[in-house]
Amino acid sequence: MILNYVFAVAAMGIAFMLSVWSLGGLLRGYVDSVCLLITVVFPLIYQWALFGFRALKNAFTAGFRKDVSLEDLDQARLFFKSYAKVVWFSALSLVIIGMVAMLRYLEDRSALGPNMAMTLLSILYAAMLQIIVFIPFSVILNRRINESAEV
Repeated sequence: MILNYVFAVAAMGIAFMLSVWSLGGLLRGYVDSVCLLITVVFPLIYQWALFGFRALKNAFTAGFRKDVSLEDLDQARLFFKSYAKVVWFSALSLVIIGMVAMLRYLEDRSALGPNMAMTLLSILYAAMLQIIVFIPFSVILNRRINESAEV
């Protein structure tokens, strides 16, 4: 199961890199440390504060462990459901911040590009997390919960 997950993530990464390359872009143009921090890291810290380190570790390993209880699987599913919501909220907050900054400095053309990039990259990061982390882990956890319910 872990190998399937790694293969799926690698396939998504390759598809993303090929898309960037075929459109004539550079991969480093898609990396913004502030967006990564606010869209990816801060929501993870928020989840850590909300659930605790043990639950965070359990959420990422529950779908792959053999000796996991139904309660642990359900807790992990709740973790990823709330983590996805926090990531999208963070991304949408950056969109609003970026749009306000663009409107505030509308006369300054040099400020429009970076603010628009932040706006779009925050949505991209949230979507990538959704595709690479939240959907696969949710599917794995739901599958394991269904298997436990059948037994």
